[in-house]
Amino acid sequence: LGSSRALPLFTPPDDNVAMMKRGGKPASSSEPFDDDDFEKGQNEESPLLETSNTSKPKLSVSGLRDGFGLGCYMQRLESSFGHELLIMLFVAQHLMKGFVNEFTAPCIAYLYRSYTVPGPQMQIYRGVTHLPWAMKPMIGLLSDTVPIFGYNKSPYILLVAILGTSAMTTIGLVPKTSLSVTSLVGCLFLIQLQLSTTDLLTEAKYAEKMQTKPKEGPALMSYVWFGLQMGGLCATILIGPILSAFGPKLPFLVTLVPASIVIVPVLRGYMQEKRLTWQEVQTARSAILRQKEACILCVLMLAATMVLSYFGTMLSVRANAMASIAIAVMILLSFSILLRPEIAKVNTFFVLQTSVNFSIGGAAFYFYTDTKEQYPEGPHFSMVFYTTVLGVAGSICSLLGIYTYQKYASEWTFRQLLLVSNVAICILSISDVVFFLRLNVRIGIPDHAFILGSNVFASILSQWQWMPGVVILSQLCPPGLEATMYALLAGCHNLGGTISSATGAWVLQVLEVQPSGAKDESAQFENLWVCAALSSILPAFVLLLLPWFIPDSKQTDKLLQEGDVSVTEGSIWHRLTERNA
Repeated sequence: LGSSRALPLFTPPDDNVAMMKRGGKPASSSEPFDDDDFEKGQNEESPLLETSNTSKPKLSVSGLRDGFGLGCYMQRLESSFGHELLIMLFVAQHLMKGFVNEFTAPCIAYLYRSYTVPGPQMQIYRGVTHLPWAMKPMIGLLSDTVPIFGYNKSPYILLVAILGTSAMTTIGLVPKTSLSVTSLVGCLFLIQLQLSTTDLLTEAKYAEKMQTKPKEGPALMSYVWFGLQMGGLCATILIGPILSAFGPKLPFLVTLVPASIVIVPVLRGYMQEKRLTWQEVQTARSAILRQKEACILCVLMLAATMVLSYFGTMLSVRANAMASIAIAVMILLSFSILLRPEIAKVNTFFVLQTSVNFSIGGAAFYFYTDTKEQYPEGPHFSMVFYTTVLGVAGSICSLLGIYTYQKYASEWTFRQLLLVSNVAICILSISDVVFFLRLNVRIGIPDHAFILGSNVFASILSQWQWMPGVVILSQLCPPGLEATMYALLAGCHNLGGTISSATGAWVLQVLEVQPSGAKDESAQFENLWVCAALSSILPAFVLLLLPWFIPDSKQTDKLLQEGDVSVTEGSIWHRLTERNA
């Protein structure tokens, strides 16, 4: 909806939603977890909360083997990756990123509406609250180099769980008169920090496993994203009636349980972490800090997100857009100079693709949901239709998109799949122009039917565009630096989403599209179609870079050679320093 066809590569929801990784440490096994060894106490990876072997229940996904034709598929995944990883991904990805994220995301726009936040400013606030997804590089570097009690991942997941659930409680219980819009933005920021950190530390684990089983990579990605869509489907079925009956605050209290349940598998050791000795910590830290360029990029990403967080809440829309563009140029140049060419090119392509797809979701939200008194000519979608009906249709079709991707496109090359999916999405985005001009009404197509049809195709195509991006970034993470590199690449992409929100807000302001839910604001939507046209056309020009920036390899091919652990070899900076030496 609202020319936000392209899903953020690692991110949670903005107009849709926004994603990366941790893993690989000294002396840890890269092979699937052996259940028998654990029962004998021989496994090297111990849980934070120690339990006796005799009392520990043996959880397994094996019970699914005979159901609904998923048996061979799940058995294959369990054999390749181990049941503990699958269960941890179920909790972190399916429950948190799927259910919690999708259950609260529709409420955010209605919360801003209650504060009468104009459409362009709403986009900027959304960009700020989703910056934790761009902070992933520094989170990954921190967890890699500063383990807590000898553990790299689990304590950080526990810490952000406390912060996230506290923020949910605040939004749910504190009345609007006592909670300023700036404080609301801060709470939403902490919620996204929990989601992004948990996503980073768990997805990195399967990035690590995919390095050892590249041919099973598409199958594991399908498991993650199919379950994520199922969690989102359950959330969207429930959110419309609850939002309509109780308002946008109660859902944040409902999500307290699934948001905090991640503590259980973490304490039971399902992150498969070994408690590192001080010597191992020093060894790992030295190895990471030797990659000076990667560490510099992590610090730059942190600085960029902090600056954008401040600018987004303190500066004007125009000044924020200018600062965002300047930061985007600086980040892209830094990545291109410091990283090896094959990684830098892929990163540049995805950041450009995201940044030029101007987000206009803030204004589009008012276009869709304004009442007859506010926008007489509008579609006047109800809360239930806008959140549940469209959400359910989108989730079901996203599942269909994942299924068709796995069945028909998982053997395609990256270039083929990105070209076909992006061209199709650009063409489909023209439907936004038609809708904002109200041309569908003139030719007799009802608003509800038109937007449902558009949403169906957009959801399918978005999965085809999304999945190869996740796979290619997983393949570009050198062993031992999965967390830091995955986080750098995904965080950079997500930063592009924030830049898209900021520049889109400026375009809306320049074209005088600034609805806020006021009475008789029809004039505010006169140029919305122009914004939608720009958002549809500009991403197509980035496709011209495909032959130079994206490898012509199949998704099951290894992009890095065995023993290739450097992220900077062959980079512009590396060549310059070698020449001077």
